[in-house]
Amino acid sequence: MRGFVLFDRYDNNHWLNRVLNVAKRIVNNWMIIVPVLSLFLVVFYYVRQFGTTIGPVKQSEGDYAAFGQFGDYFGGVLNPLLAFINIALLAYYQKTSIAKSAEKDVLFRMIELQRQIVNGIELRTRVRRAYVQNEIGSDLTTQMDRDEVHEVNSGIRAFWVFDREIMEMYKSRNLSVEDSSVNRLKVLVDVYCSYFHEVFKKQYLAHYFRNLYLIYKMLDDSDVFSDSEKLKYAKIVRAQMSHLELKLLYLNCKLGDGQAFQKYVGKFDLLEWIDDGDFDNYDSAFEVSSVIKADIMSWSTSQANSHKS
Repeated sequence: MRGFVLFDRYDNNHWLNRVLNVAKRIVNNWMIIVPVLSLFLVVFYYVRQFGTTIGPVKQSEGDYAAFGQFGDYFGGVLNPLLAFINIALLAYYQKTSIAKSAEKDVLFRMIELQRQIVNGIELRTRVRRAYVQNEIGSDLTTQMDRDEVHEVNSGIRAFWVFDREIMEMYKSRNLSVEDSSVNRLKVLVDVYCSYFHEVFKKQYLAHYFRNLYLIYKMLDDSDVFSDSEKLKYAKIVRAQMSHLELKLLYLNCKLGDGQAFQKYVGKFDLLEWIDDGDFDNYDSAFEVSSVIKADIMSWSTSQANSHKS
């Protein structure tokens, strides 16, 4: 019985989608459909009233005259009405075109701002530099002397630093072999949360993800872009992101403040190229797991279900 109910529900949804698609095509092509339909109705009425004879027949000359008078009256009323409709449509489409152009301009300005945010990230890390010192006046000896220097990493190079430091924090947890992939992911998310809030990286990452979130929110809320245009521009924004940025996007979506981003990750399929193997530098166990990919897919499924409802 349950199978019949599911089949009936699927069948109803299938027909509903077909009806909606037909209605959408009619709406998109109404400027062609309405004139053709009007011409068909006039020809149909003429054939029904006078048959297929071209020109007036003696016994129906009065009907032809009445039909001609009606045509003059109808044309006199319809022509100004059609002219008004044309002007209204022209104004509407011009307004829509201007609104779409303005919103597209805002979108690309925000993309440019995102690039500036990335280039503005500057991390100073301490590294040990080795150099060779020769003793003068004695046998040639080599002495390795090490001191600490500050290395500046800016732009996309800063994300390599983020990734390396998160990896080092994760490995310091010393997980046992018996830990499951689910538990390892929980530890990784906890490490990223500590890194984000306690290692003072929030000043960089919060600004970066906040602007990125607003880009996708603006796209999703737009009433001038079609669904296909929204998806196209979402892919353009994603194309500006490196693989490391996409990895951190996943981890950021696991934070309490970042969970709202899951909606757009699922809707626009932003992490379709990310899977567990991309995190194997943190833990080799991720190379053979599927917990991260399943988590990402659940966001897409959630968006698909909310769209249907």
